[in-house]
Amino acid sequence: MPAPVHADSSLEAIRARGVLRVGVKSDAAPFGSRDASGRPVGFEIDIARLLTRVLFDDERRIEFVPITTATRFEALQAGRVDLVIATLTATEERRTLAELSDPYFMSGGLLLVRRSSRVEHLGDLAGRRVGVIRGSVQERDVAELQSRAELVPFASLAAAAEAVRSGAVEAFVYDDVVLLDLALRDGALRAAGPPIAPRPFVIAAPKGEIGLIRWVDRWLAKMRRDGSYSELWRRYFAPFESRLVGG
Repeated sequence: MPAPVHADSSLEAIRARGVLRVGVKSDAAPFGSRDASGRPVGFEIDIARLLTRVLFDDERRIEFVPITTATRFEALQAGRVDLVIATLTATEERRTLAELSDPYFMSGGLLLVRRSSRVEHLGDLAGRRVGVIRGSVQERDVAELQSRAELVPFASLAAAAEAVRSGAVEAFVYDDVVLLDLALRDGALRAAGPPIAPRPFVIAAPKGEIGLIRWVDRWLAKMRRDGSYSELWRRYFAPFESRLVGG
């Protein structure tokens, strides 16, 4: 049976609508991407489905809304999604824009470079072109930690990775697991460096929706207690365990 709603207005509204709308990434495997048939897959996709089962006792009653790093908060503020589960790093600035959950993953930045590159650290990139995703925390990290690099912003992971392959940029700085997964699938690339500025990933709800985000926190905690979180973690991240800052 579905979990009781306890008269929380946000959850009541979602239940009355009959669908949970979740903003997710479509290009950030293994967190959120599309399989060969176009079906959303990934660690964050499975978390979203679990929350939907809790709410409706039916994981099919979910609407996955494709978003990007640049459009995450816009989608929340415009009311197009109820939650964002999209490699969202917690920062104090972002807490002013949305309600943020307890952490569900710890991620640091890594460098994506060509396999033949001698670059191993952010310190090697002074005077070189470095790709970042526009609006990402890595854009700020590189500007602060390697101010002599020339930042080149991209709108998508695919465009940034292609720029590394072609030599248009020397490196691309982004979330560790995403780059490790990409390098595993592309022999021309590799992930380099120790983790840069590790921070937690969190789920976001619209500003003021405190009851909704507390409900999310309760179920994240239950996932950790009942072992379902560990099962998901092993399914998606076991190949990269030695390179991660935590789970």
